[in-house]
Amino acid sequence: MSIQKKVMALGLSFLVLGGTMTSALAYVYEQGTRYQTVTHKNIPAWGHAHFDTTYGSKKTMTSQIGTFKKTYGDAALGNFAELITSSKVMVSKSEGIPLNRDVLVSEHGCKKGTVYFTGVRSHGLEPSNTCDVTLKFSADDLL
Repeated sequence: MSIQKKVMALGLSFLVLGGTMTSALAYVYEQGTRYQTVTHKNIPAWGHAHFDTTYGSKKTMTSQIGTFKKTYGDAALGNFAELITSSKVMVSKSEGIPLNRDVLVSEHGCKKGTVYFTGVRSHGLEPSNTCDVTLKFSADDLL
């Protein structure tokens, strides 16, 4: 193979690699005026958390209130949800999320225009490590 073809193949490989990395780092968000839906799978036992930084909610209000609504969950002792940044820093109180009920959560330091994500924790005494939760959430007060 000629040098020109090798350089072309190498350049094309870097292009494909760069495109794959960019799509892997991307996230999807909804405006805070609408619910975003996310499913957390295999939430660890004993009060540990599972984080999702793919599905976010962009804060549109200046109030420090967010909204959670669990639509599915199979943990025996329930779950707790929190808003996080893309670097998994908590920016809200961790609130219990009962099934099919809206829950308001107190935020701290959330800024209008920023996209926030969720973490879901198991109860501190939950022995299962295969629990799943489907959660609707917003970085804004939807009530």
